[in-house]
Amino acid sequence: MKLILPEVIITDPRSPHNGEQKDILIKDGQITAITKNIEKKEGYKILESFRGRWISPGWVDSRCRCGEPGFEQRETYLTLSSAASNGGYTHVAVLPSTEPTKDSRPHIESLIKSTENFDVDFLPIGSISDDLNGEKLSEIFDMQDAGAVGFSDDNNEISNPHLLQLALQYSSDLNTSIQTFCYEPALSPEGQINEGDISAQNGLPSISSLSEILRIKRDISIHEYAGGKLHITSVSTSEGVDLIREAKKTQIGLTADVSIANLIGTENNLEDFDPNYKILPPLRLKSDKEALWRGLLDGTIDIVASDHNPMDLESKNCEFGRAKFGAATIEHSFAWYRAVDSSQEALNKWVEAVSHKPRELYNLGQCIIKVGCPSDFTIFANDGRVIKKESKGINVPEWSQNGRAVGTILNENIIEL
Repeated sequence: MKLILPEVIITDPRSPHNGEQKDILIKDGQITAITKNIEKKEGYKILESFRGRWISPGWVDSRCRCGEPGFEQRETYLTLSSAASNGGYTHVAVLPSTEPTKDSRPHIESLIKSTENFDVDFLPIGSISDDLNGEKLSEIFDMQDAGAVGFSDDNNEISNPHLLQLALQYSSDLNTSIQTFCYEPALSPEGQINEGDISAQNGLPSISSLSEILRIKRDISIHEYAGGKLHITSVSTSEGVDLIREAKKTQIGLTADVSIANLIGTENNLEDFDPNYKILPPLRLKSDKEALWRGLLDGTIDIVASDHNPMDLESKNCEFGRAKFGAATIEHSFAWYRAVDSSQEALNKWVEAVSHKPRELYNLGQCIIKVGCPSDFTIFANDGRVIKKESKGINVPEWSQNGRAVGTILNENIIEL
């Protein structure tokens, strides 16, 4: 197949063509020319709907959830694929928190087989411990051999430090990442929202910043001793950013991400007890949000994750204290991000944080917009809002939007939104 992307604006800080408006010629799934006014020959398909739009390497969501198997009322592989495409993603890394848990080779193989013909490339994340219980190390080698790109117990705690030490030592040998959730639940029993003015005014059980700080300190210390690749997920506090920034000065193999919701919202979103803003880690203070943005822009925070966690009506349309944590975010992440910071610096950082850094985390290989690059692209507009909804999740926060995906190309599969 021969494709021409006419007059697209290249947005890729690693590309020699960053910021240029050029035609891109694709032959047999690879860029063969980037220049002005490519000659339109017979047999070339010109994608006119992409003319004048921005283009970057395909976006990779480093962490999301799918209900299938076990919770198909929340999301299926098919609806997640459609929602991810609608949000501009060409790859999604799927957490193991399903029923049954993805904690063995057959579970990884089943996910890959079930999604092999979808528009989006599904990347399985295996569990660190059997059944996510934090007690016994899972079959990490077998799962990686079957196609797992990393390992996580999702938002479940790894209370046993020796288990984390063993996992990190394995990760060094296997060149894979161990992802830990920075939260100590024993410090915030029955916590619902951030410990701050809103929780104090309404008497809600709170989640302190200390619950994150202590777990980050512990995990960094274990990583310093054991080595390997530690990826700290869902950083939400200014203190957490500072701890990671300092540790990165001396520790190799340490990375971190922030959930899109914590970059966008604050605890003030919960004044009306809307359960769609009830997430874990909770929405924090304005000062925490500002620190997260600084950490992202200076490279302390490597990745922006959708942390997509779709819920059905029964899980959210209930008393606030009984509502489950989580927001359906994958379709709106870019639009929310651009609404907060529409600068070119922030746009370049978005491409780093959702294209290049996740590929490095999961050993997917480089994808840079230059001649020879595989056809793996997201095409987007820097204004407007997401209209169509594909996810089954009803729990979508109502934040301002200023941008949207208009299409994706993966290999020879073209999605025009």
